[in-house]
Amino acid sequence: MASNKRSLKAFVRYDGTGRLIAGSLILQAKKPKVGNWQEIDAYECCNPTTTTTTTAAPTTTTTTTTVVPG
Repeated sequence: MASNKRSLKAFVRYDGTGRLIAGSLILQAKKPKVGNWQEIDAYECCNPTTTTTTTAAPTTTTTTTTVVPG
């Protein structure tokens, strides 16, 4: 059974050159003391975001056929 409590935070670790260390994602209440850890959004599905959608008008093509009697 899943819990709706979101008491855990997500942290990822960066190396000395500023690159993300693969597989370093952890969930815990407080930031780890050892290492360069940064908090990230853990629950992306539930965070409100703003999305802008642009639609273009459809293009139409007109074809004219002329029949010449012969």
